[in-house]
Amino acid sequence: MKQRAIIAVLLILTWSAVLSISCSTKPEEQSEAEKYQISRGGTSEITIRNVTDKSIDYKIKTIYSPGDAIERSLGVGDIERFPSKAGVELTFKQGDIWQKYLLDSNMPYSFRYDENGQLELYEGSHGRDDAEDLAPFVATPMLVVEKMLEMAELDRDDVIYDLGCGDGRIVITAAKKYGARGVGIDLSSERIKESRTNAIEAGVENLVEFRREDVTKSDISQATVVTLYLLTESNELLRPILEKQLKPGTLVISHNYDIPGWEKKEIDYASLKTQDDEEHMIYLYQK
Repeated sequence: MKQRAIIAVLLILTWSAVLSISCSTKPEEQSEAEKYQISRGGTSEITIRNVTDKSIDYKIKTIYSPGDAIERSLGVGDIERFPSKAGVELTFKQGDIWQKYLLDSNMPYSFRYDENGQLELYEGSHGRDDAEDLAPFVATPMLVVEKMLEMAELDRDDVIYDLGCGDGRIVITAAKKYGARGVGIDLSSERIKESRTNAIEAGVENLVEFRREDVTKSDISQATVVTLYLLTESNELLRPILEKQLKPGTLVISHNYDIPGWEKKEIDYASLKTQDDEEHMIYLYQK
């Protein structure tokens, strides 16, 4: 009995130490999802945004729950939030066909048009009400990064701005290979933290800067080169900002998606395949 009591006490002390460590986690060590969940009272939720030009009717229900799906309508530019720890099942009409998707909890999604003009549901970049969802984070293949910078003909006098910089690879490569200064802008604190770490590891932290900002509200007027890997509708949204802020002669390079309304400003174009045999397009514009 005495030995069992000692073991029990040791177990209690060990568990208390584990709880103490868990509860002392610093805020900066938490992920974006964890911070967002805590800020909303610990509730996991799915956000669904409509970035199309029409209202969208759809049906939604919690996965594995009994009963029928709830019919909903999402207005242009609106966001709906659904508390869910198990994810949800969402159904919408794509042309004449009903499409069904299983959505993960604590994730953002966006209704957009695909390259054929069909309504589609994509993973989004965030579920914030105060900022546009321009595109989810997808890293630009390094082969494409190299080609984009080659087309820009960079030198040490250039200042390159990457709008939606992700892990910072474009401005970091520009600094390391060409000696250019660079500014990366992204809304995600995780991406900005990753970018700064990558810059230090590359030894170019004195040449680059990373800002956590909404690019639609950023000052990009000092750029001599701007790079984009967003979506066509996002490029169209940014076009008035590019036209207003950029100096004449500034180069704008867009990966995979053109800038509607800038057809006459396009001065070069390239297409290349990466190792996975996927084709990538690069559009070069001059303001």
